[in-house]
Amino acid sequence: MREENEVSNHLIRNLERISPENSICNYKYGRKAFLSLGQGNIREWLETFLPNTRIILEPKIIGSIIGIQYINGELEKVINKNSMDITESVKSLKIIPDSLPIKNTIEIQGVLYDDLNFSTRKNETEFIEIHNFISQSKRLKFCAFQICHCNINHFQSLKELKHLKFEIPQTQFTNFISDIEIYLQCWREGKLFKSYPTNGLVLKINSRKLQKYLGENNLSIPWAYAIN
Repeated sequence: MREENEVSNHLIRNLERISPENSICNYKYGRKAFLSLGQGNIREWLETFLPNTRIILEPKIIGSIIGIQYINGELEKVINKNSMDITESVKSLKIIPDSLPIKNTIEIQGVLYDDLNFSTRKNETEFIEIHNFISQSKRLKFCAFQICHCNINHFQSLKELKHLKFEIPQTQFTNFISDIEIYLQCWREGKLFKSYPTNGLVLKINSRKLQKYLGENNLSIPWAYAIN
């Protein structure tokens, strides 16, 4: 209990105030709520960082990205990538907590995925439509991968999510470009992140300070990169 309280207090101290203007739940339906991952020449991207920059590798899980908002500890709203309100549908699945032991407003991103969806591995990009939620409910899982508006390093934020009883993705760490190729080959051979339906890997800068320095643009997240 003491450890959980310490984690919660650390998270609360590092949560930014979420205004209506920067909330992921404030967009009108039809507008994309989440920025895309960077793509292109992975070597050029990696070579822009110092040699000892810590990179976290995660599975690029085939599924539907959603955003979850909690206010005063209670689940307030869930949206999909097009800012559609899917709160009631997701609540009926009972795969995410209805409440959290945190009274601050907190917004979390993650992916809904089919635990048995391995038939089109590496080719499929998204499988869940809103009308399929209920029919697939027994097979669906939710994996949380980001706390929005939070000033802590990425790996620490995953630990916070785990203490809040969310499933989090498996991870690998590296500081070396050569390791990326090795991990990618292991994934292609089905040796890495094999417990998920995936269509690639996601590389993320661990340092929150560096993330903020890189900033964001209207199209993608400069500190996160997708490869396959």
